[in-house]
Amino acid sequence: MAHRRPLIAAVIGALALVGCSTGSAVKSGGSSAAHSGPAPAPAPLYAPGDAFVYDDGGTVTREQVVSVSPDRVVWTNDSGLIWTKDTAVVTPPLMWSDDPELGRGRQTIIGSPNQLFPLQEGNVIAYSVRGSSENAPAGWQDEHRCVVAGHEAVEVKAGRFDAFRVDCQRKDYRDTYYYAPTVQNYVLRLRQFANRQNRKELVSVSLANDRANAAAPIAAPAAPVETTPIGAPAHPVPMVGDDGKMMGEPGMHGAGDPMMEKTLVTRLEAVVTRLEKLAGMEAGGAMPAKGAAAKPAAAATGGNWAVHLASYRSQKGATDGWKTLQRQFPQLKGMTMRTSEFDSGKGRGTYVRLLAVGFPSEAAAKEFCQPMVSKRQFCEAKGPLP
Repeated sequence: MAHRRPLIAAVIGALALVGCSTGSAVKSGGSSAAHSGPAPAPAPLYAPGDAFVYDDGGTVTREQVVSVSPDRVVWTNDSGLIWTKDTAVVTPPLMWSDDPELGRGRQTIIGSPNQLFPLQEGNVIAYSVRGSSENAPAGWQDEHRCVVAGHEAVEVKAGRFDAFRVDCQRKDYRDTYYYAPTVQNYVLRLRQFANRQNRKELVSVSLANDRANAAAPIAAPAAPVETTPIGAPAHPVPMVGDDGKMMGEPGMHGAGDPMMEKTLVTRLEAVVTRLEKLAGMEAGGAMPAKGAAAKPAAAATGGNWAVHLASYRSQKGATDGWKTLQRQFPQLKGMTMRTSEFDSGKGRGTYVRLLAVGFPSEAAAKEFCQPMVSKRQFCEAKGPLP
């Protein structure tokens, strides 16, 4: 046993770092593997056309692989979202097309999360994430830590699987992934926030080709995996237009078509490049206003200072964004929204700036911004307004 003490100490220390609780991921009757453990599991092998149907907190969603390169995987779902990830499974998206709250955006990973693989008990990774998005141009930075906590039998709607448990911690929530090599992906993700938990479990999977046996050293699930998606119809793979919006084209090629994949990735990269320029421009605050500002129906107070919260391509986008921000930040409820158009210059076109108005001074506006900025929401004092 002496030769195992360093490993045991490493696992205990890693678990203390991420602050993970053991929790209950296995349904009644499930238990941790009693043997010494399986062979290490290699990194997943994704292929265009792989489809995973998940029940995400009661919403059934189909996620499909569009294209694959040695270190990148492009995904889409039946809501039209497109995102790019690495192959480390537990890492967040590197870029995405149109998140309901953030809009378009991207993140950079500092570190080597792929060192988590091959999965084996005691593996630990730590990395940083820096990001910015259309609706949060000031950006954010987070620290992530993950540890392979063990190997368990886990039961989800798709069946029962032997899976590696990976616990990941960041400052505002904790994720627990159950990765099954036979599926080439996670079969269960438990996300724990301060006062609630989200459960995302596999309903069915369809792999484009049979590669599980070659890639997985552990036994197949006791119950067969369903190959027909349940409750989530197949959705045509969306494209990203030159304006950054999703579009469906008649006669569109299916997943795996080289021309479609090349076009999709090229357009997505172009969208993100424009976003990066916009984010830098917004942070600099050097944009001249263009056009008369829309008059609010009623001001919250008589003050002529405002806070700039986000910029959008359209008035509708700003209106929808205001509703989203009010849900996220209760302090905005009861305040007055105001918008103004401005030309971002260099051919990037016109944008709509979203403001919350009615502050008596610049100091009051800056004070209002502080708790929002601490939660990575862009917020900047503007004024005095005309």
